[in-house]
Amino acid sequence: MTTLHIILISLFTTGITATPYCDQQLKQLRVAANNLKQKCTVNTTTISTCCDLNAFYFFTKPSGVYQMDCWCGGKWNIANVFCDTTTANGGWTVIQRRKDGSENFNRPWADYEKGFGDLRGEFWYGLKAMNCLTQTGQWELRVDIEFPGNKTRSYLHYNVFRVGSASEEYPLTIGGFTGITPTDPFSAKVHNGQKFSTYDNDNDKHGNNCAVQVGNAKDNGGWWYKDCWNINLNLQYNPKEYGSLLLGGTWYNPRWIEMKIRPLSCIPQ
Repeated sequence: MTTLHIILISLFTTGITATPYCDQQLKQLRVAANNLKQKCTVNTTTISTCCDLNAFYFFTKPSGVYQMDCWCGGKWNIANVFCDTTTANGGWTVIQRRKDGSENFNRPWADYEKGFGDLRGEFWYGLKAMNCLTQTGQWELRVDIEFPGNKTRSYLHYNVFRVGSASEEYPLTIGGFTGITPTDPFSAKVHNGQKFSTYDNDNDKHGNNCAVQVGNAKDNGGWWYKDCWNINLNLQYNPKEYGSLLLGGTWYNPRWIEMKIRPLSCIPQ
């Protein structure tokens, strides 16, 4: 047993009264101590979610692009991901970002399935990858939103987030709403349980294809439509005629959006 290991173990076996900051540091040390006990290192242990970054470093790693392995379909799938290491204690895998309208989100099924865009800019991470990540364990979703003329960001938070398989048309399971917005735009009656739709694969409950055109809304991007949406974060960037987010009876068009997910067990206890 190493000297560092002994010191770390002693920290957790003696009574310590800690400030919130110190408490968070102790949580990270607890994970590090476990890794030492298991002889784990960054090079020998699979990084399967952005949470794992917290398990190998005493100090917060910067948000950015990292390589991640995910076991899915009977094999390891290696891909780059954008990890948010700072928001609400970090550990988030970013699965979508809109910020300047530079990326076209009016795309076919195949693009939404495999993902598209720039991880450092605007992108959609891909339905296949979302299913791969969320098929085991419990996952939460956070949507950070910035509205035009307001630099203070709002957020939606859900304790339940899962994307189903390709054979099921990637249905959405979402619930446990919290956040600083007054209402739940995903709503169990609107988007929960809905299959994904694109302009070339219509799975919604509307008479028309919600991804194509509904009234003045057209070229709407792929989404978990029902009849058609209370929230559509893949809608045209800042359209003038219609809104992408219904809150308290008012439609809004955020100018900055990030969807991010992490396991509920992410933060060490």
